[in-house]
Amino acid sequence: MEYFLPSIAALLISALIVFLVLPRLGASALVILSIALLVFCLYNHYKLFGAEYRYSTWQEKLKSYAPFIMYGTLTIVILMYLGYLFNKQGPSMLPASNLSDEPVSILGSVNHTGNSALTSIANGLGMKPTTVNSNAPVLTNLGNILSSPNKRNQQIF
Repeated sequence: MEYFLPSIAALLISALIVFLVLPRLGASALVILSIALLVFCLYNHYKLFGAEYRYSTWQEKLKSYAPFIMYGTLTIVILMYLGYLFNKQGPSMLPASNLSDEPVSILGSVNHTGNSALTSIANGLGMKPTTVNSNAPVLTNLGNILSSPNKRNQQIF
């Protein structure tokens, strides 16, 4: 419990700094601040764990391979860059899409088929067919009633 409250306080203070202070700083100030904090953290890390780095001996055998690893990595990176640099081809031709050149008039036939099916179902059930303008008188009366303030209590239908 003794480590919990200080860590919560550090978290809250850092959250306040991140959300309130850092967005107001410029890019150059952020770069300088991040470099300074990185150097400070590296110094503290090496000061804290320097003895462990000095007494660690398992990687002593790997020191003889370090030049080969570095030169090999550098050679691969240079070859990849040269391949990128001299491989200046245009964009490859993409395959044509599966769309046809002329629009297909299937929507009209689907619309006609759907309308005829709905009309035959409505006729079979004994319903009267509706048209687009069947609501026109209702909408006209509604518009007249809403436009005149004295006739608001009139019946719409």
